[in-house]
Amino acid sequence: MVIPFKCMPNCGYCCTISPVTVFPHEVIILTRLAEELDVRDLTFKPGYVITDVKNGVRVALSYLMQLNSEGICPFLNKDDKTCKVHSLYKPLTCRSFPYLPRVIRYVIDPELKLVDFTVEFVVSTLCPVIRNNYTQDELEAMINNVNIAIKVMPKEVAAAEEAIRARKLYANTLTALWRAGYIELRSSEGNNTNWPIINAFEYIRQFIPHITLDQFTPNITQVLRKTNP
Repeated sequence: MVIPFKCMPNCGYCCTISPVTVFPHEVIILTRLAEELDVRDLTFKPGYVITDVKNGVRVALSYLMQLNSEGICPFLNKDDKTCKVHSLYKPLTCRSFPYLPRVIRYVIDPELKLVDFTVEFVVSTLCPVIRNNYTQDELEAMINNVNIAIKVMPKEVAAAEEAIRARKLYANTLTALWRAGYIELRSSEGNNTNWPIINAFEYIRQFIPHITLDQFTPNITQVLRKTNP
């Protein structure tokens, strides 16, 4: 039987190896938390971007939260390797590590006016617990059978599934706006336009202003109120 996965205490290695992929609504949440926690070196770069040729903008469906000048996540406590936002709002990528998307393929179909995607997962051997405690056969079993992965790392798989739901909410909402005639999307691959890049959550709210952060992350407004009463 494959042993259950558990992070090493005070490790923080995954907070130092690369920028973290976050969703557009997470950029807003993390920016607000950084202001409350006096984290001043938080920066994001657009990740996957599509183009709205009707409104003359590019839309970021993901961002990369950059490591700071010291090569660590800006929310990492250097002294004890703990996360400053662990009990407030930890990004879905962080919560799902080491169960991560290996490949995310978006479909932007002008004929069907459809935004969709597929995801393939991997168990990252960059994690020292994974590297030192699991065989290649065990890793392959987790990759090929989600039920095995759930038994080994239930919290991490749950976070990955939550990320899929968030991604699907973006895709379905953009599809609905496209079919209603508000937008006209194209893949941005090979597109050299200088049109401005807009956060997908803020972009959607231009057309559907009643959409809230809580629809992407339940109860997050309560968390934000607690940090700024």
